Amino acid sequence: SCTGPTGAPHPRPPTPGGCGLTPPRRAGVLLAIVLALSGCGYNQGSDSDGYTWQSLYRQDVRTVAVPIFTTRSFDRGVEFGLSEAVVKQMEATTPYKVVPRERADTVLEGQVVDVSVSTLSTDPDSAIPQEQMLGLTIDFIWKDLRTGRILVERRGFEHTATYYPTLGEGRFVGRQQAIERLALAIVQELQGDW
Repeated sequence: SCTGPTGAPHPRPPTPGGCGLTPPRRAGVLLAIVLALSGCGYNQGSDSDGYTWQSLYRQDVRTVAVPIFTTRSFDRGVEFGLSEAVVKQMEATTPYKVVPRERADTVLEGQVVDVSVSTLSTDPDSAIPQEQMLGLTIDFIWKDLRTGRILVERRGFEHTATYYPTLGEGRFVGRQQAIERLALAIVQELQGDW
């Protein structure tokens, strides 16, 4: 039978899980077992809780040069906006510092390959586009300037954004959204290989 701390009978009747293992406690025990079995970053003695938190980004890189991307597209200006968005994302979400090439550990170079617009739906009465999609395709390479080794290379890397001309959203809106999404995706590609 279950007893409390004083040896008196426990006020709660026994549960199928045993003495004192109420459903919330059972859930906590199961969670602890799952975490222990999954090896979720646990490193004995690394901090007061025993967990090690490691950056997703490379530890051997501190600085990155990001020259203005080049372009093969006739849609000029995208390369400037994309380069600026990549720098902002990198500074905001990674441990890397953007510096001039002569002081950088690595360089990220890119080329806009294509800017495309496709119509997804039109107004049946006026044939005016209701929903359009703008796609940006680029090639980029991230190279270690100290060793010459290529860290990341992507060809035909693409992101799209949808915009709605009938709601007053012009091509500029779609382009800006695609640039922001593509910049975030590029920076996420610079994470370390695990």
